[in-house]
Amino acid sequence: MFLENKVTENKDTFIQKVIYISGLLQIVPAWLMIVMYFESGLNPRAQNSKTKATGLIQFMPQTATALGTSVDSLLQMSNVQQLNYVYQYLRPYAGKIKSLADLYLCIFYPYAVTQPDNYILGSQLTPEIVKKIADQNPVFDQDKNGLIYKSDVTEYINNYARKIGYTGETVKKKDYLKTLF
Repeated sequence: MFLENKVTENKDTFIQKVIYISGLLQIVPAWLMIVMYFESGLNPRAQNSKTKATGLIQFMPQTATALGTSVDSLLQMSNVQQLNYVYQYLRPYAGKIKSLADLYLCIFYPYAVTQPDNYILGSQLTPEIVKKIADQNPVFDQDKNGLIYKSDVTEYINNYARKIGYTGETVKKKDYLKTLF
C-alpha cells in the first residue's frame, strides 16, 4: 500500500485497518494514507503547539470532545486506536467522498466539500474569518491574496500527493470492497 513504509508502529494491523475503514467509507485507502501523512506524518502523537490539533488527522480539541474523547486521550492512543476516531469523524461522509481533495476537505474545512471550486473558505461567515483561515494556512494561499479558494486546496493536496510519489491508485475502490466483505 502507498506510504506503508512510513508507518512506524503496528504496521500490519494499521494497514489492514486503513483498508477496512476505507472500504466502509468507500474511498481509496491510499487517499486516507496521504491525508494522514500530510496532516501528521502518520504520527499519532503529532500535536500543533499553537492550536493543540492532535493525532493522525490533527483533531482540534473541540472536535475530539464532540467525538467523546480529548486531545490528551488521543495522545495516549496507538495509531490503530486513533483510527477508530478517524473513522468516527469521517463516517458521515461515507459514500460522498469522490476524490483525494474531497477527503482532505472533509478534515480541513468540511463546508467546502459541496461548494464550487471558486468558493472562498470562510466566506459564508465573516471577512475576519476568511482572513484568519488564510493567515493560519499560508501554504494554500499561493498567490498571497489573503484568500483560500477551494481550488487552491484541491490543487495543493493533489500536487502534494504527486510530490510524495502518488501516481493514482491502480486498484478501483470496488475491488477493495470485494476483498473486505
